[in-house]
Amino acid sequence: MRLGAVEYLVRGADEMATFQQAQRLGFEGVEVMLTRDQLRAPGQERLKRLQQACQASGLAVPSLMLGEHNHGGLASADPTVAEAAAEDIRQAIRWAAELGAKVILVPFFFQGEIVTEADFERAVQGFRQLCPVAAEVGVRLCYEGTLPASDIRRMAAEVSSNAFGCYFDLANVVWRGMDTATEIRALGDLIQQVHMKDARVGPGDCPPGLGLVDYAESARALHEIGFDGWIVMETPAGPAELITRDISFTRFCFPELLKPEPWPRLGAFSREFQRGEWQRLIERFRELGLSAVQLSGELLLEALNHPSAVPSLRAQLEENGITVVGLAGYRNLIAPKASKRQENLDFLKRCLELAPLFGTGIVATETGTLHPEHDWLPVHENWSDQAWSLLCESLEELLPVAEKHGSILALEGYVNHVLCTHGRLIGLFERFPSPHLRLVLDPYNYLSRHLIPARERITAELLRRFEHRFVLAHLKDVSAEGAEVATPEFGQGVFPQQLYLDFLRTRRPDLPIILEHLPLAHIPAAIQRLRELVAMEERPQAKV
Repeated sequence: MRLGAVEYLVRGADEMATFQQAQRLGFEGVEVMLTRDQLRAPGQERLKRLQQACQASGLAVPSLMLGEHNHGGLASADPTVAEAAAEDIRQAIRWAAELGAKVILVPFFFQGEIVTEADFERAVQGFRQLCPVAAEVGVRLCYEGTLPASDIRRMAAEVSSNAFGCYFDLANVVWRGMDTATEIRALGDLIQQVHMKDARVGPGDCPPGLGLVDYAESARALHEIGFDGWIVMETPAGPAELITRDISFTRFCFPELLKPEPWPRLGAFSREFQRGEWQRLIERFRELGLSAVQLSGELLLEALNHPSAVPSLRAQLEENGITVVGLAGYRNLIAPKASKRQENLDFLKRCLELAPLFGTGIVATETGTLHPEHDWLPVHENWSDQAWSLLCESLEELLPVAEKHGSILALEGYVNHVLCTHGRLIGLFERFPSPHLRLVLDPYNYLSRHLIPARERITAELLRRFEHRFVLAHLKDVSAEGAEVATPEFGQGVFPQQLYLDFLRTRRPDLPIILEHLPLAHIPAAIQRLRELVAMEERPQAKV
């Protein structure tokens, strides 16, 4: 199997930028969305740009999509509409031959839906005329619509051409009250390509794994019919950090897909470096084998004060294999002094505005405490309605900024703060469903002394419940007295690290892992402990 993306998911300023973004995210191909005007434009300029983008990126175009047919296509009772749709397909066949695409998606939704038997017959006649043209260049014309497998099989029998197939969408059948795996088994080798998405109320209305599609059974069904083609993601668009989560989920469901770069991708904070010490950071990180940095301290302040220098600083880091994976904007969102609280919010707004310049969407912060003197100590008032209201007011001010600039506000909970329990996480996301509000995965912070005896069970539940919320992972530990006492460096506490590492490796390998609560000098020893645990995890178990 190979993994592709529908064009809108990776769309850049032009075709070259689109394919480069797809390449950065780990896709092997891009499903191109074509309009009638593009297909008929003199000089076929878009075709030329697509060819150049393919050549430069090394990515494929597995398929072409004719979305305008949803407004009226081959099944239309209006001969003018049906003939225009047929001409679209003839042109698309020529483009497919030029681009090496093997599939043309011919959709039948909305005004183009096949509802009556007359609609069905008109679609059959259209495919009968066009399939021989497609067959000459090795292209398949693939139906995608609302018909059940039995009717698609009947259509295939009446079209009677090997150039006819089905483009199967995992979510559309659920939306129309059918079972994905059952339809896959009934369609069998008619399935030429698969759209990956989910459906809660309607198709594509939630990230994969949060709707009604049974992915495990669907994967078994695809394996049974011998499917070995493209899985093309048609999931919700959003910041790259959200798309990479959906990619990880897809790879977990379909392990036959080509694996991404080696795991783990390790990094650290930049707190030990002073202003101007970018080259020293590069040299030190390269010595330590780190490829990610969560920008913090004096280097972050320097960059925020001189935004015009950020693109060149970013390029300097990336040329040396180091990526900025987040800004450490940690500030107290419920500081009891209103002036200090506003100062903190203004700083985070600045981070959210400039984060994309660094090549990241993530700005991480704690939620804070009402303690009058210290940002990391608890007070009973953190449980009050006042504390919760202050947190909500702060998020109401910050999230519009994140949404405007395409950034992500990533909260890091902590037992000493207002965001201190799993229940409060649930309440927060119910109040703020924005995709631009996410979590730093730091499971150590939620283990109070009361939860240490149940740490494996509590951690497993956190990882399961909020799997799709995480955008950045931290690696450290928790003391036997609980996180309110200490969260020491990795391997120096009682946290169930193997459970956590297995989750990161199998479910969220896209997450950069930031080592924290240790000096850079301790990182080699921490990495060695990490490797030993991973080796234990991967070692074959003896059969009993």
